[in-house]
Amino acid sequence: MDLARIKSAVLNQLIGTNGLYSLKIQNHIYGCFLLMEDIAQKIITLSGTVISTPKFSFDFDRQFGEIGIRYGFAMDTKLILDTFQPEYKETWLQYFKDIDLSQDIAEVDKIEDIIIQIIQEQIKPEDAFFINATETGSLSQEWIDKVLSLLNPSQPPSPSDKDDEFKTAVSQAVTEKPLNTRRRLATTRRANKSGAPTPPKKTLAKTRRHLK
Repeated sequence: MDLARIKSAVLNQLIGTNGLYSLKIQNHIYGCFLLMEDIAQKIITLSGTVISTPKFSFDFDRQFGEIGIRYGFAMDTKLILDTFQPEYKETWLQYFKDIDLSQDIAEVDKIEDIIIQIIQEQIKPEDAFFINATETGSLSQEWIDKVLSLLNPSQPPSPSDKDDEFKTAVSQAVTEKPLNTRRRLATTRRANKSGAPTPPKKTLAKTRRHLK
């Protein structure tokens, strides 16, 4: 699998982004990570570009921009990735298909590692939604507030509004119709195999894959 291609596609998509669009693309990448894992581990059925379970189906080609709001750390429809470079989409679609053929979770790890490195290098600290979400598998309250301020810049939510919006706009990385509720990115298959409590992670470099 050509890792240089995914590195180039993601890098070109991330360079120069900030604010709401940066949040959209980070949420989308996070969703792509989880979708890759589900495909590699045969948690979902893939036919062409349609993933399905007995209760759910989703066309990741036709609905590519929705991957983030279905698999990411925030699911508000304002975060649909409505603009992206053709190379970005084409590369992800090919990788999803390749992973379905190989069923190789090690390849998923390699892809995630290289993209995490890009995000660390390209995303400004004030826009580090992806980094925060990977630390525990969901956004902290501070970063939820940042999401809400980007979604509603002219109308800062009151405390009561935040409670409602937390349930609808920020989903803690679950899907609208869950395909897989087994995990979050930071606490998935390879995290802490000993069964001991997972310690807080201070940097993105210590994601689920590095706790053994």
